[in-house]
Amino acid sequence: MITVKMEGFGAVKARLAGMAKQVNFAASKALNATAKRVVEAMPAEMEKALDRPTPFTKKGVAVLERADKSRLQVTVGFRKIQAEYMQWQVSGGSRSPGEAGLKLPSAIKLNDYGNIPKGVIAGLMALARKDKGAKKAAARRVRVSAKLELYYGDPVDKTGKLWPRGIYKIANGSLIPLIVFPKVSARYRVRFDFKGKAKSVVDRVWRQEFDKALADALSTAR
Repeated sequence: MITVKMEGFGAVKARLAGMAKQVNFAASKALNATAKRVVEAMPAEMEKALDRPTPFTKKGVAVLERADKSRLQVTVGFRKIQAEYMQWQVSGGSRSPGEAGLKLPSAIKLNDYGNIPKGVIAGLMALARKDKGAKKAAARRVRVSAKLELYYGDPVDKTGKLWPRGIYKIANGSLIPLIVFPKVSARYRVRFDFKGKAKSVVDRVWRQEFDKALADALSTAR
């Protein structure tokens, strides 16, 4: 999240005696226009920094708080849902897996954005159940054979080694991991300098937006 404030308008107002309302109105209009420019720039910046971000992710940046003439401040950041996972790309850090663990595909074909296709995990887990009806429906959903033998749980191999909870394919008496849910923390490095990218847009467009807004405000002043 980045917040832009307008400060130091004393000198401008002094030169425009009696025009304080117009200056404040122009400043709020310019702040909102600049925030819009930041939002518009972010999809292309995410394309450069991230590996195949989804359209949903690229639409995640929004103007969270708008400015008005009594509050010369505007805030741009990620919407709630996108912020939940983009925080790791923006700030880095260590992420606890929680009770469900972290979903790591081992032998699943990912979609065009590098993610596990929607519904695949639920479908494979249904296939691992013994209910024949549920297996057939799940097989159709994930486009695999209903005869595929799967195991879901925390398997122990012949040597006594405990493997992470996951969905495994049973083949010739062996378990082949498809999707695993290891209960270990994942460490993320900063990959998207959101504040730096946003600041570069502000530095580039703010003055032109303010000059334009001020000219418009003064031309209509009574």
